[in-house]
Amino acid sequence: MIKIVKDQISLEELQTLAKEFYGAMIKGVADIERGVAAFGGEYHMEANMILIEDGSGQSNLWGFNVYFKKPREDWLEYISLINIRPVDGNFDMMIGDEQIRNKVKEIVNSKIA
Repeated sequence: MIKIVKDQISLEELQTLAKEFYGAMIKGVADIERGVAAFGGEYHMEANMILIEDGSGQSNLWGFNVYFKKPREDWLEYISLINIRPVDGNFDMMIGDEQIRNKVKEIVNSKIA
């Protein structure tokens, strides 16, 4: 299951959602323009497509992982196949632009209560 979070989701609900595939980690995609995030699924592309269907544009979508066992300040990993987008200036699975990483971090942390 993939959940689009426009307001907030509790950490407990997110951890329950994570049990479907990875348990200690959940994949997600943030829309840096709309300020929303989608969590869940086996692959980032699934959340990516759900957000596009909800009105997001591909150039605004960036994949990440949340690792629950790490301290909150270190729990994000900015690596996803959907981040490989030379047309948008990103040539690697890691989000290379620090401003984009910071925006993703701000969105994700604001969504998880």
